[in-house]
Amino acid sequence: MSAKFPSRNVAEALERSLKNADLKAVNSAVVAAARVLAERIDYLTFSGFVDENGKLDNVSLPTFLKYCQSLGLTLDAPAKVGRPSKPKPEPKAEESKSDKVIAMDDFMKRFG
Repeated sequence: MSAKFPSRNVAEALERSLKNADLKAVNSAVVAAARVLAERIDYLTFSGFVDENGKLDNVSLPTFLKYCQSLGLTLDAPAKVGRPSKPKPEPKAEESKSDKVIAMDDFMKRFG
C-alpha cells in the first residue's frame, strides 16, 4: 500500500488524484480552489495548523475535503451543489364519509 500511496504533501497528492480523475472543463474553478487549499494545508502543517495571526485553522482541511468530494475524488458520491430539494408532500388519503362517521362514533364512545 505504501508504494501505491507514497508519502507526499497534499498539493502533490491532489495533482496525482487529478491526473487519474476523469474531469471536465466545467470543474476548473473547483480544481483551482482545491489547489489553493492544498497549498495552504501544506503550509499550515508545519505550524500545527496555526495561521499567520496565531489562530487555529480548522476550516481549510474540511473545506478541501468537500472540494475533493464534489470532484469525485473521495469514496463518497460527489456532493450535489446547491440546496437540497424540498421533499414533495405526500398526497393525503381521502377519507370517505362513512369512515368519518365511524371515527366520530369511536370518539364519542371514548370521550362522550
